[in-house]
Amino acid sequence: MKKWMLVLVALFVSVSAFSQSCLDDVWQCLKANQIPKAKKFMESCMAENPDNAAVWLMQANVNINLYNYDLERQKKDPSVALRYPNALEDAYAAFLKAVELDKNVTPKTGMLGAQDGQKLLADPFKDKAMAAEDKGKYDEALKYYDLAAKCYELGGLKPNAAAMYYYSAKVYIKMQDNGNSTKMLEKCISMSPSITPYAYDELYYNYKDMNDTVKCGEILAKAQKVFGEDPEKLSVLYASTMDYYSMIGDQEKLLATCDKAIASGNPEMISRCATYLSNAKQYAKAEQILRDALAKTPNNFDLLKQMAYRYALEYYDLMDQRKAAMDSRRYDEANKIYQGPERKAAMENAHEWAQKAYEQKSDDLENNLILREMKTLLQLEVPQELNDKINARIQK
Repeated sequence: MKKWMLVLVALFVSVSAFSQSCLDDVWQCLKANQIPKAKKFMESCMAENPDNAAVWLMQANVNINLYNYDLERQKKDPSVALRYPNALEDAYAAFLKAVELDKNVTPKTGMLGAQDGQKLLADPFKDKAMAAEDKGKYDEALKYYDLAAKCYELGGLKPNAAAMYYYSAKVYIKMQDNGNSTKMLEKCISMSPSITPYAYDELYYNYKDMNDTVKCGEILAKAQKVFGEDPEKLSVLYASTMDYYSMIGDQEKLLATCDKAIASGNPEMISRCATYLSNAKQYAKAEQILRDALAKTPNNFDLLKQMAYRYALEYYDLMDQRKAAMDSRRYDEANKIYQGPERKAAMENAHEWAQKAYEQKSDDLENNLILREMKTLLQLEVPQELNDKINARIQK
């Protein structure tokens, strides 16, 4: 038995000595900036010591140096192809393997430990993700955003990791993948609640697409709690908040939120407020804020279009009332609505404002449909150009 123990000890000492000698060669090459040569030595080390944590840790350091080596080559000549395109991913995997074999593994002098090394990989992974996203390579972008998030989280940088999950959610939104975008947004908010109000806004509309009114309310309430002391960040959520109150029919809170949105001074909020006010049949208030805004910018297409929408919606509302009266056999009431001045005024005003909007921008489908319908109802000629523009957009 003692002989076997001595043999095993001798074998361990031999392997350990070999790996240290091999790693010394790699270390010397890295210090001398002989990166390809270090890679060759590293291949020999790995072949002889596949289960040695120190070897895997050095492998990771070599891969990081290979990545930087490629960057330097491309700086000198951008047309040069990468020699080690997977160096970052290989470094990440090597760091994980080193810790898996020995969580207390320590690096040689001047080399990176596993945790510091993985933290260092976060920014390059993020850069690769953004570059892939810009090129429309969404699967690749998602892979690198995920790796960046893991590296940031390992380094205790939770807000940075949360940002990566938010970016992933935006990619999934581009891919029209509501389920995964929702998961990423939830993960983002869970990791860093105050990361950005836009995450709450996106999540609200995802829940709305799922017809989950309860979660719509919950996410807005959570945002209110998180950003309650920051009016600027809360302003990001004005549109979704108005949408929610409009959806549940709470006109009092809708009007209060609309007042806050207008008071914020953001001109883009005017047309949004007008939309929700018109949808809530608050026609007078919608008209008031639109006229006030148009006094300052009389040729603003969005404002002109919203004014047309406000009157068109009033016309449709009157026609709904007439239909309800007809269905209930209240024919005198139905006839009064149809012959009354309000219906005609709504048609004429909708036509007038839609025409003004059309003169500012003639290829907006929603406005063009209102304009054509009002021309038809008023028995006015419908220009062929208007029909052509509508048909062209519908056929797309």
